[in-house]
Amino acid sequence: MDNCTWKLRAIRRDERTYFQVISFVNEHTCPLEEIHHRHRQASAIIIGEVVAPRLQQQDGRLMHPKDIIADMKTMYGIQILYSKAHQALQYALSLTYGMHEETFKLLPSFGYVLDQQNPETITDLQCDEDGRFLYFFISLGASLIGFRKCMRPVIAIDGTHLKGSFGGTMFVAFAQDGNEQDALGHNDDLVFIFDRYASIEAGISKVFPDATHKICCWHFYENVKKRFHRKDVAAIMVEAAIMVEAAR
Repeated sequence: MDNCTWKLRAIRRDERTYFQVISFVNEHTCPLEEIHHRHRQASAIIIGEVVAPRLQQQDGRLMHPKDIIADMKTMYGIQILYSKAHQALQYALSLTYGMHEETFKLLPSFGYVLDQQNPETITDLQCDEDGRFLYFFISLGASLIGFRKCMRPVIAIDGTHLKGSFGGTMFVAFAQDGNEQDALGHNDDLVFIFDRYASIEAGISKVFPDATHKICCWHFYENVKKRFHRKDVAAIMVEAAIMVEAAR
């Protein structure tokens, strides 16, 4: 920084991996606000490399940008903007899990390994005419075998939005798939439980037209609470739904 006497000078010895400090002046003459706010050397890449080993928090969740901001303040005494923390997080994720573009390329080999290591597994990768990713279906053989032999014919379905660079939605069918009956086949006693998404209901009606549809009470409770902004009303509605099912 201009007009500041603090400096550190080091040279690399031969071709080795360490440096030798030649001179060091440990005195700052720059304003305190400059010390705490600028830090050009604390780039998003450097911060990402620092936080990458501890992306997984003690409570099991992944770091958020606000966690990185707090860590930089607590551990190094520097303040960074949210935008830089976000960039650092994205870089740390790429170091740990790879780039999103590269992981899509691994899907064919991933499906092949699943088929080889888990007998009766079904995978289906769909791309458009230009070779771009559309869908990837997985139905593990062990889960299919267990469903046929041990479980009641009740299927719960839910989906979550993918927050990566390319977006998308991940649908999960607990104990059953939705792949045109390729994995399970026809079953007259099937019951599907889901949260009333129109796309899910349309898919089930097309593939399993004779199956029974049920609403997930937890999603029902959350939807009523969000609509009316009252937990007591939502709880009463859930109790009523349970009583109707019990009466049947």
